[in-house]
Amino acid sequence: MAARRAAGWSHEMIAVELGCDEKTLRKYFSRELQHGRLMVEGMCLDVLMKRAREGHTPSVRQLQERIDRVAPPAPKPKPEREAPKPEPKGKKQARLEAAARPAEDYGSLYDRIPRQ
Repeated sequence: MAARRAAGWSHEMIAVELGCDEKTLRKYFSRELQHGRLMVEGMCLDVLMKRAREGHTPSVRQLQERIDRVAPPAPKPKPEREAPKPEPKGKKQARLEAAARPAEDYGSLYDRIPRQ
């Protein structure tokens, strides 16, 4: 069924060969009718892969040619990125950070306080 659909047969032609009505054909074989080409191509690839694993050189070559035809090109190396810029700080965050770091001359304030 799937092979005939992949070969371009119409629903009518397939129904005549099977000896059934087109409606019956669509009811019971809708998947094969819609995706016949993909199914047949998948089966062919399975056979090629099996033969390639067995060491059949022509199958290896044909499988490689098919992969080269449809495989996307190798990815280009990504350019090195610059370090991400830090997000600008809000006023509140800047004040909190400033409060966490006392000024350099902070210790000298205690020296100015008269002690008894």
